[in-house]
Amino acid sequence: MTFLRGFIAYCVVATVHVVSLAAGWNDVASASKFSLMPALILGVVIARRRPFSRPDYLLLAALALSWLGDIFVADAESSSFLVGLAAFFGAHALYLVLFLTAVRSRRIPGFTALLIVWWVGLLLILRHDLGFFFIPLAVYGAVLAASTAAAFATQRLIATGAVLFLASDTALAGALFSPSAVWWQSDVLIMSLYIAGQGAIAAGVVQARNAPQNTASVGE
Repeated sequence: MTFLRGFIAYCVVATVHVVSLAAGWNDVASASKFSLMPALILGVVIARRRPFSRPDYLLLAALALSWLGDIFVADAESSSFLVGLAAFFGAHALYLVLFLTAVRSRRIPGFTALLIVWWVGLLLILRHDLGFFFIPLAVYGAVLAASTAAAFATQRLIATGAVLFLASDTALAGALFSPSAVWWQSDVLIMSLYIAGQGAIAAGVVQARNAPQNTASVGE
């Protein structure tokens, strides 16, 4: 029960954010967006049953970087966009290390090589719209694909979260760099995928770390 109670605040903030986006309540949407990762960090702290060690701090650091990304990644034409992109790059780099060390339970499946197709395909589709951002987005896409692949070496909840995060970023890239492709309520879908993805990753990592066999995990 403590595990589930830990994420109540995140679920409440997430619901408020998605509803406010759909209703067009911009002030509420902005405030709730910037409260998402702090609420998720609180959930991790409450749900983690054992003393924190290096892998747990990696998760918290990834969520903190994601919070910075939420603040700065909003407009590709803003000078702060690269700051937000760098923050999310760091978050996925930390996820990659976390997935491959503390919560890894199997080999990375061969089908994850399809993520290379996703990476190349997305860059090809957006190549004429990216301009200066082609290289930064290519580097970011590479670490995103790598962390997603590594998630499949962990457990189902983490892998599901990583795929949802990937889907959110894919839709966001289209919305930011190819505005003609934006559809009605696309921001609701993008944020719903992101919220579910981050929540599943965090809950999955805490679940794996709480399991008895992880009392002597790498990095303890």
